[in-house]
Amino acid sequence: MRIDRYWKQTAAGLLTAMILMLTGGVPESFAMPRSQPFTAQENTLFSPDKIIISEEQKSSQAAEGTTADVPAAQSGAELAAFGAVSTPVIDSSSMFGSGRLTMLANHATEAQQLSVIIETGEGGLIVVDGGWTTSADYLLDQIKQKGGHVQAWLLTHPDSDHVGALADILYKHSGEITIDGVYYSFAPDSWYEEKDPEVAKMLAYLKGALGLLPPEKLHGDIVSGQVINAGPARIQVLNQAYQCSSDFVNNSSVAYMVSLNGTNTVFLGDLARAGGEKLMTEHDLSALKCDIVQLAHHGQNGVDYEVYKALRPRVALWPTPQWLWDNNNGGGAGSGPWLTQQTKNWMVRLGVKSNFCIKDGDQVIE
Repeated sequence: MRIDRYWKQTAAGLLTAMILMLTGGVPESFAMPRSQPFTAQENTLFSPDKIIISEEQKSSQAAEGTTADVPAAQSGAELAAFGAVSTPVIDSSSMFGSGRLTMLANHATEAQQLSVIIETGEGGLIVVDGGWTTSADYLLDQIKQKGGHVQAWLLTHPDSDHVGALADILYKHSGEITIDGVYYSFAPDSWYEEKDPEVAKMLAYLKGALGLLPPEKLHGDIVSGQVINAGPARIQVLNQAYQCSSDFVNNSSVAYMVSLNGTNTVFLGDLARAGGEKLMTEHDLSALKCDIVQLAHHGQNGVDYEVYKALRPRVALWPTPQWLWDNNNGGGAGSGPWLTQQTKNWMVRLGVKSNFCIKDGDQVIE
């Protein structure tokens, strides 16, 4: 993700210190006690009387219509139309049957990250992104505790707070876990070099690490509609990397839908408004029958309301640290430039009742 230098890890640490000095403790949050069947801490959201975006408001590009055609892909790839990928409900008393979803907090710094592990219930794992290089050891330990067998590692885009951990695991801990396949779609190296040299450096670092894996485990040619099987779970690629004219790197995020035990979880990475509008023009997102959504760009300045409205999730995953949740740049809640409250308003508008946020630590949903 790229917004400004507040996203730097060092700045995030300073922010925390400033918050503590100014507030005398932890800023007020929306936390409430946990409720079943979720084992993580839920958060209730409150919205002001004025809703930021009306139900009738449409994005101009989404109004142009959608296409349900299955795209062409590389030889051997399984493709399916949106809405055709699902899994049977084996255990109706839980979201993921004998599996579970864990969204990891950043235990090294106060910075944002996206790091998710899904246990399929049959010994295999699905990992989404993974976080910073400084999060590599914690992520590696979590993967080992959960069996150490990653059937599918899904990458959204090559920002440091998303792919740094995977790169360091491959460089420094090769052979300690099993990875069946890494799935990704990146724009050309030259595009990142032009748009964001810092991200281009991380991409080069990541590609060096990926080069340590056997070529048959690398799937950098994924396409929209492609289906990836991971034990009882089925994964669908929702788009290839976009090259938008705004919010360049974030809008190059690949979105995925993971289905397990009949529960469909959509990961949006850091997709911003233009990328979300493009996704809407390409597909009918309502066909995904989304149950859980990972809020784009850590819950602020990501995709527009219309994307969430089309998905209609019941549960929201917030990869959002405390300072970002509170929009606190050191002057107290609401003092920052981030649009977290807007996204909270949208979730209230859509009737999302269950919100899980990494400000409360690792979030486990079963």
